[in-house]
Amino acid sequence: MTTTVPHQLIQRCLKSERKAQRELYDLTLPYVRAIVQRQVYHSREWNDVLQEIYLRIFRSLASFDSEKGTFLNWSSRIAINTAITYGVKAASNETKALDVESHELAAEPLAINDLTVQELLKEMSKMPNDFYRVFMLVAIEGYTHIEVADLLEISGDLSRQRLSRAKSWIQKHLLTVELDEQNIRQKLNA
Repeated sequence: MTTTVPHQLIQRCLKSERKAQRELYDLTLPYVRAIVQRQVYHSREWNDVLQEIYLRIFRSLASFDSEKGTFLNWSSRIAINTAITYGVKAASNETKALDVESHELAAEPLAINDLTVQELLKEMSKMPNDFYRVFMLVAIEGYTHIEVADLLEISGDLSRQRLSRAKSWIQKHLLTVELDEQNIRQKLNA
């Protein structure tokens, strides 16, 4: 994304200027919302998670260091961590044996190229939650299995297993051709 957040805007936000906070919110919302839509399983929870993310961003704004990275990278890390924390709290703590066969099927296999981002997210939300979260973190956000294991408090092997099962689910339910992870990544990061 080519959006940059002006240093002066951050300084005004640190002075608790409401107008500046609104500008920062409006400037970063599309970016943060895209992260939430990829990370949070149920769309009905997106607004709650967005609210929590912006509370955390504004509360910890003084700790942002522009020499360590861009504001969008810093805020995306907050967004991802908040979404994961929210998902962990919402999900049961025990690992369940999930049967790919028993989850809701798409009406018919779909070609990825024919779907909009919203349609793709809607179809993928039919995937078991545990698979969905690992797939989004590894395949879309670029996390390693070790990082995912730490974030979700699971083993690296379980992370790899869930990614494999997510790919199988996608192949069975969304694609009429071979799984093309790169195509999915491009579509979701657009």
